[in-house]
Amino acid sequence: MKFILFLLFSLIIVLALTNPNEADFRSYMQQKHGIAGSLSLKVAAIFSAGTSTGVSRDNYIICSRYYIGGDGILPRTDLAWGVGGKFFDIDQDGKK
Repeated sequence: MKFILFLLFSLIIVLALTNPNEADFRSYMQQKHGIAGSLSLKVAAIFSAGTSTGVSRDNYIICSRYYIGGDGILPRTDLAWGVGGKFFDIDQDGKK
């Protein structure tokens, strides 16, 4: 039982240390979507209220959710989850 708890605790530590940040997500968007991904984040930054940089992050210690909007003209749109240094896109309309 102690070994299982040790493995679980170790997994939580590893996930917390590899939780990607906003700069990692911007790099991911640029690599996956090219210039269109970079431009979409810039447009979101223009329409966001305050000092927002376009993309926002909900940090849950072992994972993060990235989204745009929700603080100005644009409605909130969830883009991806970040876990273990990887990103998983959120399918908004149920289509692939």
